Amino acid sequence: MEKKHKWLNYILPALGRDLGVGFFFSFFLISSCHREQASLSEAELARRDSLALHVAVMPVADCLPLYYAQSMGLFDKEQLDVRLHFFNSTADCDTALLNRVCQVAYTDLFRLRAHNICDSAHVLALLDGRLYLVSARGKRIRSTKHLKERMVALNRHSTADYWSDIIVEEAGLQPSDIYRPQINDIRLRTTMLIDELVDAAILLEPYASWAALKGHRIIAQTDSLPLPVACFAIGDSLQRDAHRCQQMTKLLKVYRTAEKALQQEVCTDSLRSLFVRQYSLPDEVADSLALRQPFASCSDKATQASQKAERSLLTSHFSLSTAFGIVEKWWTKRHSYN
Repeated sequence: MEKKHKWLNYILPALGRDLGVGFFFSFFLISSCHREQASLSEAELARRDSLALHVAVMPVADCLPLYYAQSMGLFDKEQLDVRLHFFNSTADCDTALLNRVCQVAYTDLFRLRAHNICDSAHVLALLDGRLYLVSARGKRIRSTKHLKERMVALNRHSTADYWSDIIVEEAGLQPSDIYRPQINDIRLRTTMLIDELVDAAILLEPYASWAALKGHRIIAQTDSLPLPVACFAIGDSLQRDAHRCQQMTKLLKVYRTAEKALQQEVCTDSLRSLFVRQYSLPDEVADSLALRQPFASCSDKATQASQKAERSLLTSHFSLSTAFGIVEKWWTKRHSYN
């Protein structure tokens, strides 16, 4: 029996070698095909990423419609591929725009002037939000007249910086009478105020409301500034790109749609989720803000209920040439005594 099947001793090892070689080549071919498909997918993803509209935003009231639009699929309904990039300061938004990481960025006219940008071609839309001067609860600051020799945290070369000069002048103080530490990160600035590491801070919503809920005092707000608080700025040469122009037109359309939806929002779950996930607000603050929807008032300087549904954060009543003239005048004055 052993002699009869002795030939198997020669065939099986050879067969094993052939099968092994076959499996090796099969595995090699499958791996090569998989790598090729993966490479094609990466190339397609890169192509789509380059065609998408990249927007630098901050977790503030002005940008809430864009956060909401993304969460509710409003960009998809307009067949608009938007990639939101999240930052905590206008300085970081500016950097993303200047380095061409983003085509649109949330900033203000004073920030643009700091980068020697002084023309309307770089402004996509003006934003009619508000700034708030909030004093720390334990610092006994009940009005702007009590700011002498106090620390007011803000972001430099910005609308907040400009407004701080107006506050000083109206309080009968000198520019050198208050200390203005530069705290660009809006969340850090708010935390420092809440922890009373500074005497006061200039804040945007929802951070002013957060501080107020913690017992700190809002002593002033921007009701009559002669220029917009913020804007959406665009990069160089985008206005000559037909594809980008179409995207930006759709972006503004979606912004307005989302803004109207927010003003009529009756289900607070979606707002609360945004405040917690994207704005990183504490649960109890998110609950309170979602219930009373404080952002609706930001689109209406008079805070009249009859006008809330009519006004938009995207303003049209400011003259850009006049606004840039104010910016340039302030810039020259500020650097004359700095």
